[in-house]
Amino acid sequence: MLAVQIRSDHSVAVIETDVPSIAPDEVLVKPCSCGICGTDLHILHHGFPGTRYPVIPGHEFSGHVVEVGRDVSGLREGDFVAVDPNVTCGVCRWCKMGRPNLCEKLDPIGVGRPGAAAEYVAAPARNTFIVRESLGGNLAAMIEPLACVLHAVERSQGVLAKDVLVFGGGTMGLLTAIVSRLRGANRVVLADPMPGKLAVAKSAGVAEAIDPGLLGTEAFDVVFEAAGSRAALDQALDLVQKTGVLVQVGVHGEHDSVPFNPFRIYERELHIIGSNSLADKFPEAVDVMSEIADQARVLIDDRFEVWDFGAAVDEMAKGQTIKTQLRFGG
Repeated sequence: MLAVQIRSDHSVAVIETDVPSIAPDEVLVKPCSCGICGTDLHILHHGFPGTRYPVIPGHEFSGHVVEVGRDVSGLREGDFVAVDPNVTCGVCRWCKMGRPNLCEKLDPIGVGRPGAAAEYVAAPARNTFIVRESLGGNLAAMIEPLACVLHAVERSQGVLAKDVLVFGGGTMGLLTAIVSRLRGANRVVLADPMPGKLAVAKSAGVAEAIDPGLLGTEAFDVVFEAAGSRAALDQALDLVQKTGVLVQVGVHGEHDSVPFNPFRIYERELHIIGSNSLADKFPEAVDVMSEIADQARVLIDDRFEVWDFGAAVDEMAKGQTIKTQLRFGG
């Protein structure tokens, strides 16, 4: 088969390699859509924790099952599926506590294991979920980032009847704003400095989408920092209401640090909470995607073929698109 490969020198190429042999508890999937995100940018250009080079990238994907391992039940050839890329050990303390995103031996598809930027990809059956085919490959491939957002909203201690501020108009920020409204937030404001992203936000139903410089001093009950920006984080801390919650969703550099004023946290009894990956939210995200399909669809840009992986990542890095997805021919 053909596959995209990223090497340790951060070069990318299309290679010919063997079709994966599946284990008894796995399925073989032929991808039809594959999203790329900041993780892929880091893998390609900088490195990302847990990456084993050379690696076939691609962890946000949908496709059809073409082969089923002998021990698999509940899945069959032809099923249209989306896949949770987080392959966990199931036996460490975090897995046993129901926190699989913190698994000590986490081995994600597209990071440690071969990913979906290929003609075929192997996936554990337990990570593979049937999706109604009418949803389409693009939206099904967005179930993974949606699951991350559902985890972040849960980590916020709930947004029902609360005023919510989201920093960042990328995929995570926009989906967070959409889900916050779905979950009954009183008000949702999205802040991003790029006019193009604000326009997409409004087309996705986020009525209040503004430049961060126009926020003023009004405080919010829940603030999501989904920009991965030091400036956004600093501003977010200033705009959390007393007893409010700041949820850190955006990924900063592994060794980055930021100064903060601990008196602000003490004085206002703030909660600062991290939200890492999707935890156990993938099954819920399969259902929720159907509810937000019309809003989520406007985020997608699928101009690039999978074999143009490097160009697609570089275009995504410019910040002119929201969710870049790769197309598969045939």
